[in-house]
Amino acid sequence: MSTEGMMQIICNDEKKEIRPDSTLIAFLAELGVKPDTVFVECDGVIIKRDEYETFVLPEGARLELIRFVGGG
Repeated sequence: MSTEGMMQIICNDEKKEIRPDSTLIAFLAELGVKPDTVFVECDGVIIKRDEYETFVLPEGARLELIRFVGGG
């Protein structure tokens, strides 16, 4: 995959290449992460789940994906 025209973000301390104008929901799908199983923090701000489809990831964003862990 060519990285021309791509931008970088950091997700859980790992560099990732994404297309400009990528939404959070598209990025999660690319990672194989179900949106209802994570909280997402972008640059220190928790993104509301109802904004995942419209939230466009900015160049250089720092994401933290916080997964739910079940047990009993």
